[in-house]
Amino acid sequence: MNPANSGLELISWQGWGVTGSIAALLILLTTILLWLLPFPSGSVRAQLTQAEEREDLRARLGAAPLFERYRLAIRRFQAWLDRWFGPAFSIQSFERCVAIAFVFPVGLFLLASLLYGYKNGQITTLALAIFFVATLVVSVFVRWLFNTVYWSAQRAWGRIGGDPELAEIIARVLLGAFAVVFAFAIAFAVASSVAGTFADFGTVAFAILGGFAFALAFAVAFAIAGTWAFAVALILVTVIALTMAKQFAFFLLLFFVILPVLNAMMDWASWAVTRYILIPVEQAPDGVLGVLMVVTLIALDVVAGLFFVVALAALIPIGLELVDILLSVFGRETFNWRALAARTVAAPWNEGLFVTGMLLTPLVPSIANITLGLTAILAPLTPGARQAVSELSDTPEATQDGGSVRKTVHLSRLWYVPSLVAVLGLFGGVSLIAYETATPVASFLHALALCATAWGEGTCPWL
Repeated sequence: MNPANSGLELISWQGWGVTGSIAALLILLTTILLWLLPFPSGSVRAQLTQAEEREDLRARLGAAPLFERYRLAIRRFQAWLDRWFGPAFSIQSFERCVAIAFVFPVGLFLLASLLYGYKNGQITTLALAIFFVATLVVSVFVRWLFNTVYWSAQRAWGRIGGDPELAEIIARVLLGAFAVVFAFAIAFAVASSVAGTFADFGTVAFAILGGFAFALAFAVAFAIAGTWAFAVALILVTVIALTMAKQFAFFLLLFFVILPVLNAMMDWASWAVTRYILIPVEQAPDGVLGVLMVVTLIALDVVAGLFFVVALAALIPIGLELVDILLSVFGRETFNWRALAARTVAAPWNEGLFVTGMLLTPLVPSIANITLGLTAILAPLTPGARQAVSELSDTPEATQDGGSVRKTVHLSRLWYVPSLVAVLGLFGGVSLIAYETATPVASFLHALALCATAWGEGTCPWL
C-alpha cells in the first residue's frame, strides 16, 4: 500500500464475502450488547397487575398533561440509564461506552463501503436491497436464537434447582466475554480486509478464526476482571500489532484501540453531561417558566454535545499521529490520514461518511433525549389510547387478560420511529442550512485536526 494513498484506500468496496462476514459478526456483537442492557422489568401483562405501573401507563397514553408526560419519560429514561451505565463518571459507565464504540466504527465502515461500491457501479440496486433484507432476516433469526437458547437454559437451570439471580449473573459474565471475542474478531477481520490480506469468504473465515484465537486468550480474564483485563488486552493487541506488517498493524489498532477508546471517552463525557442536565429537567415546574427552563436545558445539552464533537475532531488525529510515531519507531511507514480528512471535507456525507459519523456520536445522548420527549407528546395519538386509559382505570382483573390495552401499549412504542426520524431530520436540516450558507464547519474541524497535530510533521493553517 502506497503511504501517500493509504488514507484514501480506507473505504473501498471489499466484495460480498468480506462485507457479509463482517456484517454477520456485527449483528452477533450488537445482539450481545443489547442482551447486556438492563433486562425488562416485566411484560405489559405483568405491568397491568401492578398499581404503580398501571398508573404510569395511563399517564403515558394521555391521562396526564403533556408536560407531565414529558417529565415522566425523562424520569424513566434516567432510571434506565442508572441501571445501564451506573453512576455518570463510573468505570462501569466507561465500559458501556467502550462496548457501544465497537459498533459505531464498524457499522459506519460497512455503510460507507456499500455506498462506495454503489456509487462506483460495483453494486447494483437489487444486490443492495437483497443485502439489507438479508441483514434484517439474519438479525431477527439471531435474536430468536438467543431467546430460544436463554429460555432453554433457564428451564434446564430451574429443573436442577438453580438460583434465577445466579443464572442472570452467569449469563451476563458469558455475554461480556463473548462481546470481547466478537469485538476483536471484527477488528481483526476489518483490519485484514482494509490491508488487502484477503478478499474472499474462505480467507475471511480463516482470518476471523485467527481473531477468535487471539480474543479467547483474554476473554475469560475480561469476564472476571472487567476493565482491567480490557486495558491489558489493549496493550497486548498493541504489542502484537507492532510485530506485524504496517498496514494490518495500523488498521487493527485503529478499529480495536484508537477509535473505540477515543470515541468512548467523548461519549462517556457526553452521556454524563446529559444525565446531569436531565436532573433539573425532571423537576421543572409547570407553566411557561418550566417550558422555557426545559428548552434552555435541552439547548445547553446540544451545545455540550457539539463541544465534544469538536474535542473528538482534535483527539482522533492526535491518536493517529501518536500511533504513527509509535509505528515509525518499529520501522513502519506512516499512515496518510490527512488525505482522508481532506476528502471528508469535500464529501462529508458520501466518501467521508465514515469519519463524519464517528465525529457525530457525542450527539447521540441529545438525540435520545429529544426523541423521548417527542414520543411522550405523540403517544396519546395512538389508536385506542383513550379507551385504554379508561380501561386502565378499572380493576387489574378487568384488563390484564384482555388484549386491547396491551395492543395499544405496544402500538404506542412505534412512535419512537417517527420521533427519531423527525429529530434526525431536524439535525440534518441544520446541517443543510450550514452547507447552503457556506458556514465553514467542515473546514473549521479540518483545520482543528491539522493544528492539533502540528507538533508532528504537519502544519497549522491558523498560524
